[in-house]
Order: sequence, then C-alpha cells, then structure tokens
Amino acid sequence: MVKTSRFLLIFLFLLQGLYAQNSDILNARYIYEQGRQAQLQDNIPLAVEQYRAALNVNPNYFEPIVGLAESFFSLEEYEEALVYLHRARKLDQYNLDLLNLEGRIQIAMHNPALAKELFRQVLAIEPNNLEARFGLAEIDIALGREGNAAQRYIDSLKIAPDNSKALLSLALLHESNGESEAAGRYMELALKYHSNDPRVHYTAGRFYMNTGRINRAEKYLLTANALDEKNTEAKRLLAQIYLFLERPDMTIKIIKELLSLNRDDSLAWYTIGLAYNQKKDTAGAIHSLAQALRLKPDDEIPRIVLENIALNELPINDTNRNKYAEYHLEKGKLFEDRNFLEKASFEYRRCLRLAPESKNGRLSYAGIFKTLGYHEKFMKELEVLKGLGYADALIMDDIEIIQSGLYDTVSARWGVDQYSLEKSKFSISVYHLESDNRGIHALAGDLLTDYFRDLLHRYENLLLLPVDIAVGSYDAAFRQARENNSDFFLIMHFEESERSFTVTLDQYLSRTGAKLCSFRIFRTGNDRIRDSFISLASRLHEKLPLWGRLIAREFDQGIIDLGELDGIEIDDQLTIVKKGRVALKNDEIGFTVNDEDILGDFIITKLDENMAEGSILKHNFFDLINPGDDVILPIAVEQVNSDQSAESNQGLLRRLFRLIGL
Repeated sequence: MVKTSRFLLIFLFLLQGLYAQNSDILNARYIYEQGRQAQLQDNIPLAVEQYRAALNVNPNYFEPIVGLAESFFSLEEYEEALVYLHRARKLDQYNLDLLNLEGRIQIAMHNPALAKELFRQVLAIEPNNLEARFGLAEIDIALGREGNAAQRYIDSLKIAPDNSKALLSLALLHESNGESEAAGRYMELALKYHSNDPRVHYTAGRFYMNTGRINRAEKYLLTANALDEKNTEAKRLLAQIYLFLERPDMTIKIIKELLSLNRDDSLAWYTIGLAYNQKKDTAGAIHSLAQALRLKPDDEIPRIVLENIALNELPINDTNRNKYAEYHLEKGKLFEDRNFLEKASFEYRRCLRLAPESKNGRLSYAGIFKTLGYHEKFMKELEVLKGLGYADALIMDDIEIIQSGLYDTVSARWGVDQYSLEKSKFSISVYHLESDNRGIHALAGDLLTDYFRDLLHRYENLLLLPVDIAVGSYDAAFRQARENNSDFFLIMHFEESERSFTVTLDQYLSRTGAKLCSFRIFRTGNDRIRDSFISLASRLHEKLPLWGRLIAREFDQGIIDLGELDGIEIDDQLTIVKKGRVALKNDEIGFTVNDEDILGDFIITKLDENMAEGSILKHNFFDLINPGDDVILPIAVEQVNSDQSAESNQGLLRRLFRLIGL
C-alpha cells in the first residue's frame, strides 16, 4: 500500500510538471498570436511588446523571435532587427525566409555586396525563389540602377505572371520615375488578379492618392476597409483622403474608431488634430496634437503644426506659445554647449518667432553673434531688449561698451547705420506639388513647405513672396511665379518614413521656367527634418551670387552694403555695374552683364559686419559711377546637379519594403 502511494505521488508530480509545461507553451502561444495580430494590423510597438512577453515565457520560441526581427525591420531599427535575425538563424540555419530577410536588412544598412551574397545563397538552393529575386531588384534600386530593377521584376512575372508584389513594385518604380501611364497599367493588373486582396486595394489607394486622383483613391480604400475591417492603415489613409477633400467630420469619425482600438496611436492623434484645426476648433487641435507629441516626442511634424497654430491663432503672450518657445530655447542651449552654433542659432530664432519678447531667448540669440565676433549685431539685439523694457545694468553696460568701440568702424566714419540698410534681394516663390509627396503624415507638404519658407527668412538677401504654396503641376508653379515677377521659383518634394526623411528641391528661373539645379538631402534619426532643412537652406543660399549696391562715394572711395557676414574679405575685387543692368543667366545660377554696362571695380580696403569701404577704379575716361549702382563678385558658379548616389533612392526602397509579405 505504501509502495502504491509512492508511485501515485510520483505520477501526480510528473503530471503536474507536464501540465505546467503545457500551460507555459499554451500561454506563450496565446501571447505570440496577440503579437502577430498586432503586427498584421501595423501596430508594431504592441507587436514588439507581445513578442517579448512570449519570449519571457519561452526564450527559444522561434516565431516571436522572427516576429521581432520583422517588426524592428518595419520600424527601420535595422541593427536591432539583425540581432533577432541572427538569434532565429541559430534555431533554423537553413530557413530561406530568414536569409531573404537578412538580405533586406543588409540592403537597408548599406551593405549591398553582403545582401547580394545572401540572396544568391537562396537562389542556389531554390532558383525560382521570388523573394530573393525581388531582393536583387532592391539592391539595384539602392545602387541607382532602376532599369535593371525593372527588368528583374519583369523576369519574375515570367515565373509568376500574377504575383502581386512584382506588379505593385513595377507600379511604384514607374511612378517614382514619373511614368504614370506605365505605373497605372501594372496597378490595374494587380487589381485584376487580386480583386479580393485588401492590401492590394490599400496600395492602389495610396498610389492614386499620390498621383492626385483623390476620388479614385477613396474608392479603393473603401474597398480595402470593406475587405478587412481590421486594416488600420486603410482607415488611416482614408482619413487623410477626407482631409484632402476638406471633410474633417469624416476624418474625425474614422480616427475615433482607430483611437478606440489604440489610444497610444500618435499618428491618429496627429490626424484628428489636423481635422479639428480644419474645423477651426483651435482648442481641440492643440489638445490632439499635444497628445501626438506626448506619445512620440521625437516626431517633428506635430510640433511644427502646433507651433504654426500658435503663430497664427494665439496671442503673443499665450502660455502655449511660451511653452513651445521654451522647448527651442533649451535645445539651443544644448547645441551651443557643444559648439553647434548654426543649430543653436536656428533654435533661438524659432524661440523668438514664438515668443518675440522673450528676454532669455533674445539674449541667447544675441550671444551667438558675440561668440562669432559680430559685436555690433550683438549690440543691435540688446537694443531690441532695451526697447522692450529690459534695461537692466548688464544689458546697458554691454551696449555702452560696444558703442564706445565703434568710433573707427566704416559705419561710424560714414555715418551709416549698417543694420538699417535695405539689401538687394532675390525674390523667390516656394511651392510643393500636392500629388508628389510621399509620407506618413497627412498634409505634410503644406506644413513642411511653410516651415522651410520660415527658415529662409533668416537670409537678408531673400524676399519670400506670398503665394499659394500647394500647386497641382509644374506649369501652375511656373505661371504663378511669372505673374508674381519673382526671380526664381522652387518646387519641393518630400518623402518620409518612420525613421527617414528625404527632401528634394528643384530651382527654376521664373522668367523662362528653365531648371537651374536640384538639391536632394536624405537624413535618418532624430531632428532629421530640421537638419535637412538647415542644410538645404544653406546650400540654396550659397549657390546664389553675391549682389550688393554702392551706397555712397567720395572721390575714389566708397561704401557698399556687403560685409563680413556676406563672406567678403579685404582685397576682394568686385565689379561695379550700371544700376538695373545686372541680369540673371538663363542656364545656370549667376549673373550676366553687357560689357558697356560695366563701369569699374571696387577693391575692399576695410570691413564692417554688414558693409565695407573700398577704392573705386573707373573703367572709362568719363566717371559714370554713382550711388545705387550694383556690385557683383565676378566669379562663375559651377552648376550643381542632382545627387544620384544610393541615398537618392531610399524613399522608393522603403516603400517597396512595405510590400513584403504580399
């Protein structure tokens, strides 16, 4: 009897252990399924959380390890994706899907040679493996060989004529190259062969939205939503469509559905914020956008929208304006501490745009000029503070000290306030094409173009003309620019993903519509929009030729409205041209003048910050040189063409990556 009881206890113990083990397996499986569902609904943060929870129960559970690799790939956290990919391969080293995923990660990490080797390993085992073939096409795109990529997709269709990913990839590739007719043919084939696939209808909706066919986009997104009511991306894009159509109530209805499923969806809060703003509900807009920013503090676009609302709708001393200004003041101090003075200056200027009467903001902004050695500009900013009533001893002492040292400056000797001079300006119209921006934030084209225009105001030689920044075509931009009599017009293009941002700027001559040059900038990481725009504005400004005026003269001496801040130096020689006879070149950025309009030379002998003194050398027997004549630097500027490096294709590459799994 004792022996029987002992066996019974052992049996019960083993049964309890087996039950606990099975319970853990079932629990891990349930958590994994929750993560998988979240991943399919594009709620990647929740998917990551669930997959990690499943691994806490079973550290060697293969599926959630793969799920984490895929999820971090979607988030563009490629190094983290690679960690889990390698962990999964240890459990299944012959899995071809893992080799293909690693190949894509290596493409994203700019290792095309290693990616190619991985795809070739797959094709050596399985010659018709379509994912490996697509991977090789993506390498071609990363290297700028889009023709080769198109051929690879076409060859894949010979193996699987109705393959949705090949068809959609060809559509996106042709769309990216401006070949809308060819793109449309492939898109229609994808819809024909996969009429019941919600992801294909979703991709078609995005395609037609990007090409400006909003009503058609709405149709396909409604179909995608009907086929899969859990497809949050289709709902999100449909909400954007209704913003374009200025139907904010429909946007609010859809976004509230999304928020009922996930209150932590920052993009949903952003979109509903735009809808409230469209309804002129400022309080609702600020609340929603603040929620978006709270959930994702590194997302620059909700902050830009909040600040624009503050600038346009709120009084100067509103607490929200001061709060947003304080953010930029603190960022500026961090940059200044690290000697990143250009970024610090940008942050301080943004602070002052929001809170013009901020004493700390003005002092910090002024301090940048003091650090750079521009003491009179520093004094001018202090005088602004004095005018605002901040006449404390420190400010007044600094003003007095600087004033006492100005007796020998050019401006003092000639009796001219160098910071009240009206500079010669290039007039510029800035636009973006409504249908030519690719992003995850609704209406980002308008917001970003306006933000860039605001940044250009820092340059005294630029005159930003008031225009309707959203245009439907190049022709519309050209026509408006000519009507506005601008010198140049700019067309901006944006492409953003979760972790990257690309901006392209095309510069045209308004008189003829000729394209003069292009700039393309790609950035990843935090502050990518700000950093892209600072770099873009600087490059645009540097391309413009130096242009000033002769302000006054006495015999063979004179002064011009160009100085150290304009980059000129002692002994520089400028050309004096008859007033109004300087013309812009037709085929590049620069000036052209007729020989008979060249009156003489101006040799710099003494510099101030914003003006210079020099010797006047006339070219003719008769002295025809007068105040008001133009001065230019006789240096030809080489034309800069678009950068065709690998990074120029990153936006297209990331859109193709989103098709994985179709």
